Amino acid sequence: MGKKFTESKIFNIILSILIALGLWAYVTASVTDVGESTVHNIPVTVVGEEALNAKGLMIDPNTKLTVSARVSGNRNLLVSMASNPSEYFSATINVAEVTEPGTYNLNCTITPEFTSLTSTGVQVMDQEGKTIQVVVTRLMSKTVEVRGVFEGTVDEDNNYRANAVEVTPGTIKVQGPESLVNQVEYAQVTITGDHLTKTYTGELGFQFMTADGEVVDDDDLTTNVNTVSVVMPVVKTMEVPLGVEYVYGGGITEENFERYVTVDIQPATIQVSGDEGDVSYLEGKAITIGKIDLSQVVQDQQEFVFPIELTPELSNDSGITQATVTITIRGLETKTVETSNIDIINTPEGFTADAVTQSLQVKVRGPADALDIVEGYQIRVVVDLEGQNLRQAQFPFTPKIYLDGDSRCGVISPGSSGYIVVVNIQSQ
Repeated sequence: MGKKFTESKIFNIILSILIALGLWAYVTASVTDVGESTVHNIPVTVVGEEALNAKGLMIDPNTKLTVSARVSGNRNLLVSMASNPSEYFSATINVAEVTEPGTYNLNCTITPEFTSLTSTGVQVMDQEGKTIQVVVTRLMSKTVEVRGVFEGTVDEDNNYRANAVEVTPGTIKVQGPESLVNQVEYAQVTITGDHLTKTYTGELGFQFMTADGEVVDDDDLTTNVNTVSVVMPVVKTMEVPLGVEYVYGGGITEENFERYVTVDIQPATIQVSGDEGDVSYLEGKAITIGKIDLSQVVQDQQEFVFPIELTPELSNDSGITQATVTITIRGLETKTVETSNIDIINTPEGFTADAVTQSLQVKVRGPADALDIVEGYQIRVVVDLEGQNLRQAQFPFTPKIYLDGDSRCGVISPGSSGYIVVVNIQSQ
C-alpha cells in the first residue's frame, strides 16, 4: 500500500516553503509598521546642581522635572515606551550657568537609553529646540532649637513626675527653599506613653514647627541628622523630714532629752526626687543636716544654721538650701564652780610644761537639787599636749573638762571664747 500524501517528501517541502513565507510576511509587517507617538513623563536629570547650590540657589521643589517627546518608530515599541518611558529614554538639563533666582527655559537633551533603539529606526522628532521651564529659588539654611514634648502620663498616684526632656543634639541644621525654611521656628520631638515609672530613653524623629505651633511640611527640607537622642527622667518624689544629730552633754542625756529639750527645725521637711530606689530608701527616715553639741547650747532659743546637702542621686525640689534649728532647754539650772584641779598630760620628751592658769571658773548645768552638791574637786581640767608642735614659750590651750559625780549634771560652754588654760613650755 502506498504512503499517505502528508507523509511524502513533497508535502514536507511545500509545508516548509509556506512557513518561511509566513515568517517573512510577519517580519516585513513588523518592520514596516512605523508610526509616531508622544512619550510623556521622561525623567529629567539635573546637571550642575552642586554649582547652583554653591551660589545659594536651588531648583524650586514644585518644578516638574519631566518632559514629553514626539517619537517615531515601530508601533509595538511605541506602546512599550509609553508605558515605561524611563526604561527607554533619559533627559538632562544644565543649571550650572544660572546665577539668580527666577524662571528659566533651559535646553533639554533627550537620549535613548539603549543604542539598539536607534538601530531599529526610533527617532525623537522634536529634539531640536526642546526646553523645560525651571523655577530657581534661593537656598537657605539655618540652625534651630530642638524641643522635647511629653504627650503621655506618669504614675502620679504613686508620686512619680516627668522632668524636662533632654535632647542631644540640642540644635538641628535645616536647609531648603527660603520660603519654607523661613516658616521653621523650631524642631519638636514627641514622647508618648502612659503611667510611666521609669526614665525614658530612645532615638526619635522630629517635626519642624512654626512659631504658632503648626507642623511644617518637610518633604523639601534636608537636615544634618535624621534622629535625635532623647532622655526624659521619670522620678519619684517624697516629702522628707529634716533632722539633727546630737552630742549629749551639759546635763542632757539621751534618756532625758525629750524632758528638757525642745527642737524646732525650719523648714521641717523638704521635697526630694530621684530614682525610685534612691528615694524609697528614705521612707521613714530623716535627712541629717548637721550635728549639735548640747553642751554648747547656753542661750535661750539658741539658733544653728545648717546647709541642706543631698547626695548626688537626689534633687532638692523645694529649692531651700539651708535650715535653721532652734534649741530651747527648759527645767535645768546653771552654776559656776571654781576648780584648781588642772592637769597637763603627754608632755613631749625634751620639754617641761607648767600651768600658768591656777584655777578655772567652770559652768555646770543640771537639776537644781543635783547642782547643790557639785564641788570644785569633782571637776578635772585636762590639757593634752600629745601631737602639739611645741617650742619654748607660753601657749593657750583648750582643755577637756570632766565632771565626776552625779551624771545628771554636765559642763557647758562659758561662751564664744571657750575655756582656756595657759601653759608655760620650757626646753630641757
